[in-house]
Amino acid sequence: MKRILFLTSVPPDIIEEYISDNDWSNEMLPTLLSEMGASVTIKRWADEDIIATMLNNETVTFLWAEDYIRHPTGFAQFLEKAGSAINANVNGAPRVINNIALVRWNMDKKYLLDMQNAGFDIPATEILNPEQFPSASALHHRLQLFQSSGPIVLKPSVSASSNNTRLVADISSVSPDDLAYLESCTKGRLESSLVIQQFEPAIALGEYSFIFIGEKLTHATLKEPKHGEFRCQPAFGGQLSRIAIEGIEARTLATVQSIFDTLRKWFGEESTGEMGYLRIDGLVTKDRAFVLMEIEAIEPSLNLEMGGLQEMLSLLLSVV
Repeated sequence: MKRILFLTSVPPDIIEEYISDNDWSNEMLPTLLSEMGASVTIKRWADEDIIATMLNNETVTFLWAEDYIRHPTGFAQFLEKAGSAINANVNGAPRVINNIALVRWNMDKKYLLDMQNAGFDIPATEILNPEQFPSASALHHRLQLFQSSGPIVLKPSVSASSNNTRLVADISSVSPDDLAYLESCTKGRLESSLVIQQFEPAIALGEYSFIFIGEKLTHATLKEPKHGEFRCQPAFGGQLSRIAIEGIEARTLATVQSIFDTLRKWFGEESTGEMGYLRIDGLVTKDRAFVLMEIEAIEPSLNLEMGGLQEMLSLLLSVV
């Protein structure tokens, strides 16, 4: 009987309530795996005995680890302990999907600069420590060095689903609410670095998501924001639809495949597990084949109801 551990960020006794309130990603997987004969355990990564539980399972996955962003320091410490324990138990170590090196890299949006250095197109981006600025006005002045006027997007470097993301309509003339956001940044309420990005107007046309399971591009989706909104998630009124891969331009598919291949080269061979799934999000414009916005490799919504479900079940049940 295959033993599979789903790591979570919330206690198992409140998961059902949490699912109904937050549209829990990949929620069907434990039930389907159990019906297929697997022994499934659901447990918090913050529990004191989590390392022993991990070592007692054959496969460990982060697919249910939603809200790790609320505990960035604790989650990073857990990853460090888990990686050390797995490396010390090479013969009896579980398969961790995705591997800890990839998860550690992906939890902080500083990874976007790595992708830019690798030659991929991202929005103009800077990342800084907002706590080094004594006031909102000082931080505002620094932002104007990035861009003197017009819209910019601000977000924590550890975040998901547009959590605590703010669009400043015109950095040359900030509103009281903008200043309040900047003040909160200087006081450490982000609990991470501050990502500064040039606003991409192409978001109005929607954000593409390309889902890989194993080494296969299984399906693609398009999230379209509601009129007047820059965030495209359904929680903000966005509309999600599956799109035919065959209808996507070859130049876009080639860029997405190159991103995947780069990550496979960086993280495909790791002692702490394997690279099993990815969601690559970005924009397509007339002049730019693919503008990389996010790489999701921890607990993304993979929209398995639209494709890739059998591939995911096979991945989690396979024996290496």
